[in-house]
This record gives sequence, structure tokens and C-alpha cells, in this order.
Amino acid sequence: MKKIAIVLAITASMGASSVYAGFGSLSSLASTLTESATGVSSSNMDLNGFFTQAKATNAMFIESRSALASLLASKKDSDELRTKQKSLKATSDPKEKEAIQKEIVVMSNAVLDASKKDEDATVAKLSSLSAEQKKYLLASASNFVIASLTARDLALGAKQVSMGVMTNPMSLTNTGLSLIDAKNVVGDITGIAKNSSMALVEYPKLLKKAGIEFKMPESAASKPQDISSFL
Repeated sequence: MKKIAIVLAITASMGASSVYAGFGSLSSLASTLTESATGVSSSNMDLNGFFTQAKATNAMFIESRSALASLLASKKDSDELRTKQKSLKATSDPKEKEAIQKEIVVMSNAVLDASKKDEDATVAKLSSLSAEQKKYLLASASNFVIASLTARDLALGAKQVSMGVMTNPMSLTNTGLSLIDAKNVVGDITGIAKNSSMALVEYPKLLKKAGIEFKMPESAASKPQDISSFL
């Protein structure tokens, strides 16, 4: 009986070690990736920090795209986008936030896709903006770039993080995310990274054609602009 008890104790110990070993390796990976993305030392950053950064990046991406779309949209659509952004900031309900975000993304995509199809009209629209609107435009474009660069940095380890949490769901305990939530967050980040050319190439070119001087943020560590006062 004593031998059996010893064997069971050792087995339990090994099982617990394997579980927390997975969490440790993911924490290390999250720390490295987040430091790369933010430019801030993050030796104590854990997996929760990685997902916090990823969610914040997605939020900034959506907000900056919406801001750009509101400047190019019709007055009706522009007002609707601003109203939705205010509603998004006002609610604390996760499901309501998600629903509003989806509506904003759909509207923003429609406006920005149309702006790419008619480049001449877009350049003319940008050129006609007031000084205050151009200030808003540049701040939004800057955040658009920063969000895209941050997503690209985070996406470098997205596959490892995704595989890690699938293998060891317990590593998500401190993040407040379910396995599905975590998968969606990683999917958002990789999606932004794959479609970053609009922020990093296409829109800077349009701004240049419109005669608007835009200084591209140098890295993901660049400081985001506060555009809340424009919304």
C-alpha cells in the first residue's frame, strides 16, 4: 500500500508539473512578444498581459478605421459611425460591446473598400477636409499604423500561443477568457496583421496624393494619439 501511495504521489506531482510547465513557457513567450510590441520592458508579463495587449490592439484598430471611415463617408453614415463609437465606449456589457464592434467593422469596411475603388474621389475628399478634420485624420491614421504594427509583432507568436492554450486550457485561468474567446482574439490579431497593407502602404500613399503630410509612426512602440475628443 505504501508503494502504491508513493507511486500515486509521484504521478500527481509529475502531472501538475507538466500543466504549469506549459503555463510557464507561454508566459515567457507572451513576455517576449509583448515587449517587442510595446517597446516596454515586461519581464513580469504573463499570458494575461499578452491577451490584454492583443485586445487593446484590436480595439485601437477598429476605432482608428472607424475614424478614417467617418471622414470619408456620407454625413449620414459618418454620424452613425460616431454614434456607434460613443455607444461602444458607454457600455460595459461584453456581448453588447461585441455586437456594436461588429456593426462598426461592417460599416467601416464598406466605406473604406469603396474609397479604394474610387481613388480620385477619395483624394479629392481628403484634400477638401478642414484643418481640424485633417488633424483628426492624421491622428487616426497614426493609430491605424500603430495598431497594424503591433498586430504584426504579436502575430509572430500567435500560432505558438494558440497551440499552447489548446494543449493547456488551464493557462487561460488568469485571463478571464474561454478557449473560444482566446481563439477569437488570436484570430483578430492575425487577421489585422495579414491585412495591414491598407494602414502601412495604401492610405499613406493616398494622403501623399492629397497633399497631406503624414509622418508614419516608426514602430509599434510609438505613442498612440488620443482621438476620443473627435468622436
